[in-house]
Amino acid sequence: MATENHNKGKVMRVRTTTIMAVALSLLVPIAASAGNVLEELDAANKAFAKAVVAGDIDYLVNDYTDDACIIAPKAPLTCGKEAIRAFWGPVIASNPKNVELNTHNAERDGSMSYATGELIITDAESGIHKSRFVLVFKEVGGAWKLHVDSWTPQ
Repeated sequence: MATENHNKGKVMRVRTTTIMAVALSLLVPIAASAGNVLEELDAANKAFAKAVVAGDIDYLVNDYTDDACIIAPKAPLTCGKEAIRAFWGPVIASNPKNVELNTHNAERDGSMSYATGELIITDAESGIHKSRFVLVFKEVGGAWKLHVDSWTPQ
């Protein structure tokens, strides 16, 4: 009887361990995927910030989808690459000293993803301007492109 109870307990532990291992194996790809998209979008945001400081307007414009929109504070809705180029021209001309995009959260659903975080701009006179952002990205040709670019001053 003691051997029978011992064997039942052992079988239950093996089943429980197996169930836990299967459950964890299902969760790991989801967590890895979320981590990867956060890393990918954070890298894209950091490259975008460098392009602003470097004055590389072609990089900025090409980082958007063809039908992208910018929703900026105190500015009209700006959609399409021609309008986006016109939007970034004066920003580049203002010679910002530094731009930081710190991506805090990101998620992906198929060919769309979003990122939220903080934008910190140091202007030519060393004034610091902080905003929060929400960005919607669309995967185009294997690369994440900005589809909706929106921020709100803090």
